[in-house]
Amino acid sequence: MKVVGIAVLLAALVCLTQASPVEEPEVEVPAALLQDDYVDPTESMEMLNGSRQRICTAALCHNVCRSLGWRTGSCNSQLLCICRR
Repeated sequence: MKVVGIAVLLAALVCLTQASPVEEPEVEVPAALLQDDYVDPTESMEMLNGSRQRICTAALCHNVCRSLGWRTGSCNSQLLCICRR
């Protein structure tokens, strides 16, 4: 009888916790995002002549390739990083 009482009490506790609503925290939007002249930092920046600036150094390319799981990497003549096994 004790086992049945504990099981009923446990089932009631589970039902009570499932039925209670969880309050969602309010997210504050920074005032800078609400301005009209806001520039998203994740957008690619273009130079004044319309072309994008490519920066490729041997150390940067090697570290990027290593972090992606490749053995090594180097820059080609178009300043693109080429990863190799």
